[in-house]
Amino acid sequence: MMTDERKARLPLGKRAILLGLVFALVLAGLIIWQFLGRERKYELTAFAMGSYVQQTVWGREPETAVVEAVQGIEELEREISWRRDGDVARVNSQSGGEPVALSDSVGELLAEMVELCERSSGALDITLGPVMGLWDFANEPRLPEAGELAERMALVGWQEVELTGDSLSLGREGMSLDLGAIGKGAACDMALDEYSRSQVQAAVVAVGGSVGLYGHKPGGGDWQVGVRDPEGSGSLGVLSLPGGFVSTSGSYEKYFEQDGKKYHHILDPRTGYPAESGLVSVTVWCPPGMDVKYPGALSDGLATACFVLGLEDGMELLESYGAEGIFITEGGDITITEGLEGRFTLGEGG
Repeated sequence: MMTDERKARLPLGKRAILLGLVFALVLAGLIIWQFLGRERKYELTAFAMGSYVQQTVWGREPETAVVEAVQGIEELEREISWRRDGDVARVNSQSGGEPVALSDSVGELLAEMVELCERSSGALDITLGPVMGLWDFANEPRLPEAGELAERMALVGWQEVELTGDSLSLGREGMSLDLGAIGKGAACDMALDEYSRSQVQAAVVAVGGSVGLYGHKPGGGDWQVGVRDPEGSGSLGVLSLPGGFVSTSGSYEKYFEQDGKKYHHILDPRTGYPAESGLVSVTVWCPPGMDVKYPGALSDGLATACFVLGLEDGMELLESYGAEGIFITEGGDITITEGLEGRFTLGEGG
């Protein structure tokens, strides 16, 4: 008589099939786990802030991270663009009137930019809107007449930005904010904030002339950021950086010529005309760990302010913030700050 144990055994063929199914399920589970758990690379190019937003992200769910970053940048654009129905547009519509309530993020951003206006002695002025509109570099640029430029210049003055708590007002009717000089850097700030909330290991985001570097470069080593050659479309050299934000302002970006003279888009808020500082390009690096909330916006604003100030005053401004920079003169001379020595290599990446 067979025991209960022998009765419970499956025939050899059925046992083989069952073991095969178990093995297949375990193998499938391992494959799924590896796919979901490993870091993957994903790239996406979108359009916002009047420029291409290029992202390369490494993470477990990189597709989600890049989409959320774009959505965050689009929301930021709505709030800080004078063309959209957000905080800045409402401030401009109420210039000379009652204060306008701001979101916490926009209020903090504007507070840091007003401080930069002060520390740069107005080389960056976020109230340059009336004059920028007169030159209209975004559409059909033209040389303003002296009289109309003088009228618009009377409406420029960061000192009349009254920022109190969570509200802001402009001192005179007709004044207007224009954050074009810091918008693309602020977009990089927004993207990196989104990465920090996602399962992102590392990422690079580029918005116009600003770049944000997040996390440690896959494979080790420093991130490589190209510096554009002002005389051509290629790269002048490469920055090797552990992270942070990089922004470049150059007279080659937007300009027109009239009567044999070149007029570029980086205006000197003190004159209303394109800055004549002897520079053609300024690249600014805000390293990780700076004690500011918006280091990307700061790098963007510093690049503009330093271009207006010129080499010596620009280097002093960078030093006061603990930022670093590369200055290129009209004669082709290149000056780098002490903190970039050994980090900038000419002639690579072109």
